[in-house]
Amino acid sequence: MLGPFDERSLTLDDRSYKLTAYLRVSSLAVALYDFISTLPSSWRFYKEQWDAPRLTVSFILFFLIQFISIAALTISNVGFFYSHFTETSCHHFYLLPLIFKVLQAMVSQAILGFRSFNLSRRSQRISVLLASFYVGACTLEWITTLYNRQPVVDPKYGNCRAVLENLYFGAWIYYVVAMIYDLFTTSIAITYLLKHKLSTPTTSLFSQLNKIMLYDGIGYFAALTAVNILNLIIYRAGQDIQSAAASLGYCVTWIMSQRLLIHLHDASLERRFGSIDEAVTISQGVSSARDVTRIIRSQFDSKTGLVSLDLTIPDFELESSDCGTFEHADEVSVQVRVEKTVKVERRPKTYTLENYSRHPPV
Repeated sequence: MLGPFDERSLTLDDRSYKLTAYLRVSSLAVALYDFISTLPSSWRFYKEQWDAPRLTVSFILFFLIQFISIAALTISNVGFFYSHFTETSCHHFYLLPLIFKVLQAMVSQAILGFRSFNLSRRSQRISVLLASFYVGACTLEWITTLYNRQPVVDPKYGNCRAVLENLYFGAWIYYVVAMIYDLFTTSIAITYLLKHKLSTPTTSLFSQLNKIMLYDGIGYFAALTAVNILNLIIYRAGQDIQSAAASLGYCVTWIMSQRLLIHLHDASLERRFGSIDEAVTISQGVSSARDVTRIIRSQFDSKTGLVSLDLTIPDFELESSDCGTFEHADEVSVQVRVEKTVKVERRPKTYTLENYSRHPPV
């Protein structure tokens, strides 16, 4: 039973319903437009990953933010616009929008966390801080979003909502926690970006990537913070309009998270292909059967593993594995010449900052 609420508080008035409906329809339109406009970039993302030897974290996060965001927008708006809910069907449905809300936030915050982790050169100290902060934030978000929720079927519009019995401890804390986490991870990322910006020539391609990542991070934080503040204000205003900006929050989180990954991916491709003129060819004559076997096997051994922690696909796989001992004749009748094209890195800190290689910094 919903003791603190009377019948009038459970019914949306016409003004509140129209405001919520307009915001939801607008957010759906913006999300659909952004989805269509980013289809070419998304296709390139999926196509390159399909041809890659293993999955990257950026692709996994990109897929999750798309899938969960579409599900969150769809389920949330079905709950609001569908007008034939019963008490039984609402009881089975009312937690679904909230669950996908937190799942989307977890993926979005994981994107910020991995980004800060890689920019810190995969520092162990930073990784512990980020992991602890992430687990704590996610735990609070789950509790404050699902705790003390009750299903309500609107007597007038027939939609299904999840309302709170106690406004003093509720979902408004979710937005405060989200803003604190975003501020924490963004501060780490900006600190390392500014640190490396000062040590990088402004004309280099790496400096351009640095600038893109800096602006994207600030824009991401500003947009999400603005939406969280709006949600916080609306949530504290009253029960009748507490979900007015929920769909808008799903939309902005999806757009900013997706574009953050797309911009990073496109910048990585530009850096990779833009410096192709700096590639050199290394030739080596091979006369031993043992060396031939080692070289052939190294082309496959370096691509083992299903998932890479690299944010993007590495430019070149230069590692060779120990292939064990083989019994071969020292000389063979066929002379083999091996050529391999590699890119000359003018500044060794390039991979260290982006940390797309798997080697720890020296």
